[in-house]
Amino acid sequence: MFCVPDGSCLLPPDAGRYGKKSSSAPCAQTVPQKGERPLKRAMTEEAKTARAKEILDTAERLFLESGYRDLKMSHIAKAAGISNGLIFVYFKTKETLFLCLLWREYEKRLDFLEEHVRRKRPESFSDIQNLLLEELTLLLETNPLYIRLEALRAVILERGADTDTLCRMKKRLSERTDAWSRQLEESGVLSREEIMDIYCMESGIITGCYQQSLVSASVQNSLPSTELCMVQRDYRSDILNGMKCYLEGYRRRRNSPDSFSI
Repeated sequence: MFCVPDGSCLLPPDAGRYGKKSSSAPCAQTVPQKGERPLKRAMTEEAKTARAKEILDTAERLFLESGYRDLKMSHIAKAAGISNGLIFVYFKTKETLFLCLLWREYEKRLDFLEEHVRRKRPESFSDIQNLLLEELTLLLETNPLYIRLEALRAVILERGADTDTLCRMKKRLSERTDAWSRQLEESGVLSREEIMDIYCMESGIITGCYQQSLVSASVQNSLPSTELCMVQRDYRSDILNGMKCYLEGYRRRRNSPDSFSI
């Protein structure tokens, strides 16, 4: 297995290897098409890593410009200067490619959280609550890529990604979140199980609020602006408010568990 520092380490060992057939690729086309750069075999691990990263970077740019639904693997291949067949050698499906793209955003986020906890150890639940809300606010303001891909993960990406890559991602995500949970657990404020509860709930809030904010183009064109504003939600404020309410309820339940018994 070769690794890109920000995501393609999830790929199988034969990624980037010529002559390896993929059932997901329509054909192993290695002859450059008009307008494409002449192909050079990525023989070294470093070359494979560089090419996979280039594909991911290109996919990120096009996704932010045009969205997911209408973006095709052929569009990404053309923009990256490679053949349609070669992109399937690196990423077996479109969903696999974007799952790897999401993974590198996971790593960036977990790196940030781990570093923050190392610099300033939380001493109370309020400290953890403030950390999570401040980091989420920053994420919503500066990283639409994370939010949009996370909203696609369970409903689209995981359903179409190849099993090997999906399992690798699940395993590595579990290892990384467990390591971060152990850091917080050392403060004595929350257990690892409680931290994972919060992490999973945040993911659900992000997915639900973002999906709820989507309004089809036909509806947007049909409704006057006065009515459209009533159905078009601001996912950023909804996500943040939803997480604030959840954490406040979690804090109250921990302080007065009897009052929340069913």
